[in-house]
Amino acid sequence: MQKNYIPLGTAHQRGKIFPIFIPFLGCPFRCIFCSQEKQTGTKNTALEQILLNKKQEFLEFLEKRTYPLIDIAFYGGTFTALPEKDFFLCLDFFKFCKEQAENKGIVLQGRCSTRPDSLDNNHALTILKEYGINLIELGIQSFNDRVLFASKRGYDSHTAQRACTKVLLNDYELGIQLMAGLPMQDTAIFLADVQKALSLNPHCLRYYPCLVPQGTQLAELYLQGKYQTWNNEETINIVGEALALAWEKHIPVIRLSVAPEMEFDKTILAGARSPSLGSAIMGKALFLSVQKKICSKASKEQKIYLNVPKKTQGFLFGEKNILKKEWEKLFSLKHIHFISSPEKENYAELIFVNKD
Repeated sequence: MQKNYIPLGTAHQRGKIFPIFIPFLGCPFRCIFCSQEKQTGTKNTALEQILLNKKQEFLEFLEKRTYPLIDIAFYGGTFTALPEKDFFLCLDFFKFCKEQAENKGIVLQGRCSTRPDSLDNNHALTILKEYGINLIELGIQSFNDRVLFASKRGYDSHTAQRACTKVLLNDYELGIQLMAGLPMQDTAIFLADVQKALSLNPHCLRYYPCLVPQGTQLAELYLQGKYQTWNNEETINIVGEALALAWEKHIPVIRLSVAPEMEFDKTILAGARSPSLGSAIMGKALFLSVQKKICSKASKEQKIYLNVPKKTQGFLFGEKNILKKEWEKLFSLKHIHFISSPEKENYAELIFVNKD
């Protein structure tokens, strides 16, 4: 009998997230696919008012819940390029939250997102650390120059890679955001982007399928027939492969699609969008991981058994059981067992037994 262990994703050891959305603030221009106001459900409200509302919300958050660790997360915009007044408004808000949390014996951390071409200000990086922000997520989107140019990102692959290195050298945790299905991006380019990101050893990744919201430059290209999106099936297959690669490297992928938002969803003209898209991607990643191990290890003289965590029941066979026939080609479904064990929550166990 031979046992093989397949990683199913490493949890990112951060706290319970308390989000603050600051859409488009600090951005030098609007990107070709950007529709942040609708995507975040945040209207054109002054930053002072957003943070004032969030102060009260955070106090209620502390009263209702008890967590040993909380993450204040600034989403949207370009945090390190905020005007000085806005930059310190956000950091003072973070300081307020940290003091309130510490009074209750709760540890509070912070994260922010920014563009890779907005890290030339070393002073900003120093200040972030002094306040306690310790994770910086970079909206890389792609490491490919052709894709970056077609997507009008305003920087090149060298800038993207240099920014990742700079975050790590300044002792921050690094998050990398990639998009799947950008203009001029095929499967090979996206998977090369994933491999490049993994080689940089980030603390976490996000994979976002590219969507086409109304009113964006991308929508204009789509309506003119100059851009074509990846459909659900293509996205599930390709991002599933990308997820399996991250699992193999034990790097957490903390997002597989844009969070649902009713007003935003109404504007989508095209792109991979489904309430179960993330689960379908995980199902594909699990199948590909097991298939790869079987192809490299198993022989015709062996029976194959698979033990998987019970939490995988909801996505093992994919959306509408689309993967069931593919699993049957590998081995008997009777040999799949769902295990309830905290020690085995993050990996599958593939067992090869010699036939009598």
